[in-house]
Amino acid sequence: MFPTRRQLLQFGLGGLVVLHWPRLGRAEAARACRLSPEQTAGPFYLDDALLRQDITDGKPGTALRLQFEVLRLDDCRPLDGAALEIWHCDAQGAYSGVGADAASRYLRGVQITDGEGRAEFRSILPGYYPGRTNHVHLKLHLDRRDIHTGQLYFPEALIRPAMARPPYAHPGQDWTPLERDYIYRRQDGEHSVAELVEDGAGFVARLTLVVDTRS
Repeated sequence: MFPTRRQLLQFGLGGLVVLHWPRLGRAEAARACRLSPEQTAGPFYLDDALLRQDITDGKPGTALRLQFEVLRLDDCRPLDGAALEIWHCDAQGAYSGVGADAASRYLRGVQITDGEGRAEFRSILPGYYPGRTNHVHLKLHLDRRDIHTGQLYFPEALIRPAMARPPYAHPGQDWTPLERDYIYRRQDGEHSVAELVEDGAGFVARLTLVVDTRS
């Protein structure tokens, strides 16, 4: 049975997974060390996410690997031992833990950053709903403190074709582009767009988070 984030923080349980992908070079890291913008957690945050890498729970959709690199603002070095928590909607825009899905916890999970500040999740490309484009919510916890709350967005030219096909297509509802997403526009979402590459039948999204550990 997977421990929850509460248990993780309470008992100091580890959840490290050995990850391998090219990290930023020294020059790239220096340019990347801009504080990541804080963005709303939204109404669907739950504090009992499971410590796990695969969060799909059988939900249909385009396969997505989410790869994060977390850096300290003060020295631009990797932040290890932080609990990175993510959650997002399914292909039809529904969240677990609310309404008819109150007992479920699909598309939610937490991982611990490794010695290189990395954490990876396996999920599906999130859908959209009125007012919101495709996005992933995230929180970063360190020493029992919330040190960052943000969101991840996708280059829309790459994901838009999938939105016109099942299971993403919403009859009678238009897809919401970035420019019409009120959170993206008002909370510096342009600094939270992931690098996205195709990977077989799905995508790999990579995002560098720069956080102030002193806050």
